Amino acid sequence: MRLGRADSAQWRLLADTLGTGESARLTPWRGVVLPHADPARLPDLAAAGLRTTPGGPWEGVTACTGLPGCNKSLADVRAQAARAHTDVPAEGLPVHWSGCARRCGHPAGRWVDVLATASGHRVTVDGTVRDTEENDTAEAVAEARNAQWRRPK
Repeated sequence: MRLGRADSAQWRLLADTLGTGESARLTPWRGVVLPHADPARLPDLAAAGLRTTPGGPWEGVTACTGLPGCNKSLADVRAQAARAHTDVPAEGLPVHWSGCARRCGHPAGRWVDVLATASGHRVTVDGTVRDTEENDTAEAVAEARNAQWRRPK
């Protein structure tokens, strides 16, 4: 599920995919496990926007609530993440999109920090910072994620 969210149509499809008497299992990693589900249903789940295989542009991508759900947020970071991660292979570091300096929900360890600013985003990894306008953010995130920025010594 993108950013741990599913719409009502996706939930209905998940429920229809479950085996008789089975329950879906929600994971701490914002995923769903469907025990004993028919593997023939995987194409339907994938077509509905649910991740059915490892990899893909959404692996390792998280975001805070952002606008309109948070008054402190400067941007709808979930929508911005959706635009930036479409058709981008998921390689390297996790990425977290934040609407304000609180960075709610960020992952542990090393990650690419994408912080909304008044004019775009501040992309940071290992102390290296790049300020971007919204049109340039996807490229900066991909470069940072793939460790093309040097770590400070």
